[in-house]
Amino acid sequence: MITDQLSEMMIRSGRVGSTELEKALTIQEKSGRVLTEILIEEALASPEDIAHTFSELLNIPFLELGEEFHLNRAEYDMIPESVARRFCLIPLMKEEGVSITLVMKNPLDMDAVDTVRSLTSLEIHKAVSTEERIQQVIEKCYREEAYVEAGLKDIVDVEAAEALETFDGDMGDVDQLLVHANDAPVVRYVNLLLMEAVRDGASDIHFEPGENACSVRLRVDGVLHPVTPPPKSLYPAIITRIKILSEMDIAERRLPLDGRFKFKFSGRVIDVRVSSMPLVFGEKVVMRILDKQSLLLDLEDIGFEGRSLKRFKEILGMPNGIILLTGPTGSGKTTTLYSALNILRTPTRNVQTVEDPVEYLIEGVNQMPIRPKIGLTFAECLRHILRQDPDAIMIGEIRDSETAEIAMRASLTGHIVLSTLHTNDATSSFSRLRDIGIPSYLTAATMRLIIAQRLVRTICPNCKAEYKPDEGELEWVRPVFPDAANWTYYHGTGCNHCRQRGMKGRRAIFEFLEVSPDIRELVHNEVDDIALRKAAIAGGMETLAENGLGRVRSGETTISEAINVCLVD
Repeated sequence: MITDQLSEMMIRSGRVGSTELEKALTIQEKSGRVLTEILIEEALASPEDIAHTFSELLNIPFLELGEEFHLNRAEYDMIPESVARRFCLIPLMKEEGVSITLVMKNPLDMDAVDTVRSLTSLEIHKAVSTEERIQQVIEKCYREEAYVEAGLKDIVDVEAAEALETFDGDMGDVDQLLVHANDAPVVRYVNLLLMEAVRDGASDIHFEPGENACSVRLRVDGVLHPVTPPPKSLYPAIITRIKILSEMDIAERRLPLDGRFKFKFSGRVIDVRVSSMPLVFGEKVVMRILDKQSLLLDLEDIGFEGRSLKRFKEILGMPNGIILLTGPTGSGKTTTLYSALNILRTPTRNVQTVEDPVEYLIEGVNQMPIRPKIGLTFAECLRHILRQDPDAIMIGEIRDSETAEIAMRASLTGHIVLSTLHTNDATSSFSRLRDIGIPSYLTAATMRLIIAQRLVRTICPNCKAEYKPDEGELEWVRPVFPDAANWTYYHGTGCNHCRQRGMKGRRAIFEFLEVSPDIRELVHNEVDDIALRKAAIAGGMETLAENGLGRVRSGETTISEAINVCLVD
């Protein structure tokens, strides 16, 4: 009934034509989807048209919710963020303790009204706005950084800050510092920052002391972004709080320290690795966020596709040989390794790993950390693992000739071995192994696949828009793809979804070198890297540049992002 009235009012107001409405109703009849969503998705009506029609039909206010609009703390504390996002609504206090107004995308959603009524036990009134505007308010008001940006006075106890002003350059008395590290404002600040980092998908949090101020930065999608820092006077207490959580020695401030802790967030356990280092003006701390949910991905989610995905899975199923992942720190090698382990772990296989350290625990995989201080190195671990009847072995990193040689001997005796190596591209892995003392005949006999990997940031889907690159940008693409001028290019214009960055998430790009008989012979004959690379490309290897710029052609990333991480030959 309401749907019919909504349709009639939209036609009567001229916001949608009868032909467009008939098209939407036909789609609704086939799919069972909500009519208003169909009208918007099919570009038959704008979100503003829908909202204004709801306002007129239900006789409720339409709210613009401009950029300056902000909920107060008491309002957004009434409803959990998960509820606000699920139903796309925000609460406005109408009469304190008696009633609230729900600003909704869909004021006909009775599930939303009933949920909020059960949470607040208040009388519910309705208003309407567009989904985009409501999401902007949710983003601004529920994000922990917004708490800080709204004023650290809401988080930081002023008296505690003043008390800490007395601390000297060496962070003062440890007992006094320990007391303030457990103050509610300091605890809350650290907790909020951790939650914000996980929600943003940050991989690291950097705390850096300066002479008169400190800085806090989050590494999101490989790039550091500053967030509002605490007062310099609170910095020592915050660092001490982190060290307490990490079970580090709070009295030791002259030496680098390492620690780790776990916390729960949204029903999952987040592991945090902490490293501190003494600088001129205090201790710098970096917290590495290890979220298992973001790690155990399908190979398709990482970026493998087509023939490379098919061959990778086929090679993983082989009974022996070595698979190497190469690239710099932060290029996603660990994620790819763990995703491969996820495929290998079955009840019929004994999968063993040697790691430094064990970053994530995977059920069904036997994981062993190295302990160099007591002589338990990669090589020593491997010797013992080979007595444990493994089918597949993962070595965190090949660092020396002893580890590499044992890995290769293991592959010759019927094991599939996965590991990483630091090289710039796939073909230079052979000369790198030769440099650390591995005979070329051994490398040629055991190597099956080498994948050079990088991560490129992807364009935010919410603000993705076409643009025309200048000649300077096209000059980077033309040597690899001569038809680059004919492509359609995209970039992100910036929105709340990506926090005005234009980029959201990352995707791997690859150089996929399958060691064919021809490549094996060249390696055995110790040809130089240039000749080996030419032979690999002639044999069909797609270079990092080709794969990365292919992501530009498909509209996943930008030229500047691709050339920043690719080697353009």
